[in-house]
Amino acid sequence: MTLAATDIDALVQGCRRRQAAAQHTVVQRFAPWLMSVARRYARTKEETEDILQDAFVQIFEKIDQFNPQKGHFTGWMQRIVVNTAISHYRRFHFTREYPTDILPDTHGALPDVWGKLSMDELIQVISTLPDGARQVFNLFVFEEYSHDEIGALLEIPAGTSRSLLSRARKILQEKITQHAHELAGI
Repeated sequence: MTLAATDIDALVQGCRRRQAAAQHTVVQRFAPWLMSVARRYARTKEETEDILQDAFVQIFEKIDQFNPQKGHFTGWMQRIVVNTAISHYRRFHFTREYPTDILPDTHGALPDVWGKLSMDELIQVISTLPDGARQVFNLFVFEEYSHDEIGALLEIPAGTSRSLLSRARKILQEKITQHAHELAGI
């Protein structure tokens, strides 16, 4: 995925001219990485593929909006994948989840087994979270959005974002603790 800035500039320019070879190269070079981004937001492989396909359509449609002075091409594409995933859930799956109770913040309380999980195991555990909690967790932890940004993006109050993050952490803590017990044979 590491390309020189001049190579990326050439790919962007080729995509702006709608050159199939440049578009193909972008897909070949960045699809595996962007698939991993989309996978965090989807429950199934098919949903992941739908999100990624829609994101590439958006990337090529909006390529003229990419400005290298505002950030790196990979970051721009990642943001499109995240926004596409959120739009996907708004259209098809996302149900507003308002927790009935406020859970204590469990930040830092995850067991040591957290670091022993493979990326696939971690994504699998995250994919079991309820939709709202999963979206907030991904946006907060992986994309480093603030609760105000998450609230605006998901059209929920910032306090609900905090509650959903707390809920996600509690669920993950329980699942990871259970996984640790399974590994230990308890």
